[in-house]
Amino acid sequence: MINPNVSKEPCLVFSVFKDYGPEILFNNSNLDENTALTLVMSGMTLVEMNKQSIGRVDGTKNPKMLGPIPVPDHESLKAIAVPFETEITSSADERIAASGHRLCVAYFIFEGIAVREVFDSYGLIEPYFTLIGRGLQKESNINPTSIKNLYDRMIDMFSGKIPRVFGVNPDNTLKEMIGKRLEYSDTYLLCDLHKKEMYILLYNPSLDVWRKRDIFKLASELNSSMFRSALRIKTIEEVKEMTRILEILNIEISPV
Repeated sequence: MINPNVSKEPCLVFSVFKDYGPEILFNNSNLDENTALTLVMSGMTLVEMNKQSIGRVDGTKNPKMLGPIPVPDHESLKAIAVPFETEITSSADERIAASGHRLCVAYFIFEGIAVREVFDSYGLIEPYFTLIGRGLQKESNINPTSIKNLYDRMIDMFSGKIPRVFGVNPDNTLKEMIGKRLEYSDTYLLCDLHKKEMYILLYNPSLDVWRKRDIFKLASELNSSMFRSALRIKTIEEVKEMTRILEILNIEISPV
């Protein structure tokens, strides 16, 4: 999972608002059809109340997570909803045809104990979902196979296979970065959840002792607050070793 102390993977219920109402296109949970549809209906109501949360997977506006939503008849489960619009192929509904888009909502279902870890990771989940969901920009591309691919890639993130990378700003605040090519920063905190290690990559060899002290403090606080001190912290200053780690994780740093 996002947090190495939570191991159970989420399930997915994916719905599309068709002309006749919501339709479930993908469901790999243990929820029966009626329960899944009840979840979808309650989620659609929440989305309609928070229309500003509806984004698009073309990169113009990231979808916003909503929830946690109670899962009907399953007290130990919670769901988060990620709503976005897709370009329609055609529609007999005048309102949908006029807008040119229809609503899709992905419901990721978690054990209730994982909710805190999920919401601690807003900074990664929303842009990452937008990034890997680019293939769902058009309704014609949305089918059980494409949704399963989206799910598998999200699971790579939830399971820790996708490292979390934070750039350290000049004012000692953190900015989480996504993608394989990262913008330049003089220092990165690279969190490999799979190996349970946090690497402090000191890209700038001229950092003074006070700046280094602040960075070490930031790394320790991040490890404690987000990962419950589950990561071993290692400082890397040699360029050759930094390059080796980044290549293993398939990450590239943009030039200055």
